[in-house]
Amino acid sequence: MKYIITATAMLIATQASAAEPYGVWQTITNETGAHLLVNVHPCETDEAKLCGTIAEVVNSSNPAAKDLINRPIFWDLEPAEENHWDSGTVSDVPSGKEYNSRVILGKTALRVEGCVATFCDGQNWKRPKE
Repeated sequence: MKYIITATAMLIATQASAAEPYGVWQTITNETGAHLLVNVHPCETDEAKLCGTIAEVVNSSNPAAKDLINRPIFWDLEPAEENHWDSGTVSDVPSGKEYNSRVILGKTALRVEGCVATFCDGQNWKRPKE
């Protein structure tokens, strides 16, 4: 009986942590094979809001890529509904432009979108493989 309770508790804990947006996410890989690892976390100024910071640049041949480390990629996203944050800002790294943003947590991906008026486009980020 003790083992069943322990296994059930571990399963519940695993399912709960899987439903969190926090942690490291991998952006899509570009045509050169480069991508970012982004740490998603509560914002420092308001822990109810969601922020993302570049943790690592992978496979980039650009020497300036190291300057992106610790740079915010999205910030101040407010909880809108379960697994959905919006009313924040996202930075398009290649262009440096900023857009209104929203983030949606799915079962296996984090959808990060930038919006202009009612038009939104974005990427589906995955958890990196260990």
